Amino acid sequence: MQLDQNPFFRKTITPWYDSNFACRLLIAAMLPVFAFAMGGILVAGNDPGFLPHTWFPSTLGTLSGFLALKVWLRMRARARHE
Repeated sequence: MQLDQNPFFRKTITPWYDSNFACRLLIAAMLPVFAFAMGGILVAGNDPGFLPHTWFPSTLGTLSGFLALKVWLRMRARARHE
C-alpha cells in the first residue's frame, strides 16, 4: 500500500524569533548600540587615562555590528529563496 503523498510544496513556517519583524527589530536595536560603542571609542581615545579601557566599547561595537550584519544577511538570503 502506497503512502498518500501530498504533491503540494508547503511554505516553511519560521518561528516568531526569526520572523522579518523580529529581525528588523533586532537590527534597529543593534544600530544605536553600535553608535554608542563608537562614541565610547572616540571618548576613550581622546583621554590617555581611558586608553586601557578601550577594549570594552570596541568589543561592544564589534559584537553589535556583527550581529546586525548576520541578521541582515539572513533576511536577504531568506528573501532570495521566497
